[in-house]
Amino acid sequence: MIEFKEITEENFYDVINLEIDDYQQRKKFVAPNVRSLAECYLYRHENDVFPYAVVTDGKVIGFILIDIDETEREFMIWRMMVDKNYQHRGFGKQTVRKAIQIAADSGKYDIVIADYVKGNDGMGHLLRSLGFKDDSFNVEFNEYVLHYDLTKIE
Repeated sequence: MIEFKEITEENFYDVINLEIDDYQQRKKFVAPNVRSLAECYLYRHENDVFPYAVVTDGKVIGFILIDIDETEREFMIWRMMVDKNYQHRGFGKQTVRKAIQIAADSGKYDIVIADYVKGNDGMGHLLRSLGFKDDSFNVEFNEYVLHYDLTKIE
């Protein structure tokens, strides 16, 4: 079972030291976590970007960055990664499920948005297996954009 933990002095280095495998790095499937945290700093006054350590059994195994837009009722998984030593164990799917549950439980959002870099077929498969639907292709960022409709959850 995973949980999202606020990033603190105690887990900061664990988060920035997480790694994806060499192939994923070469293809630039996800930005380094230190970049994500720097971008959070840039947007700190907007109060709409939230980084979390993904933790299981007290160990930091991943990272997720949430970007919310309450006016548009959108909850976006801006970035997500699972350390290379914990991939292919279901933690990515658990992380996305937890994000969906948080968005649904809040009652503030109609959709969850996620994207992935072209070529990262594993992420595309993961998202679609959880019920995400294809939305568009962002040429500028070379990313497929998908959405999960929270209004259809019973």
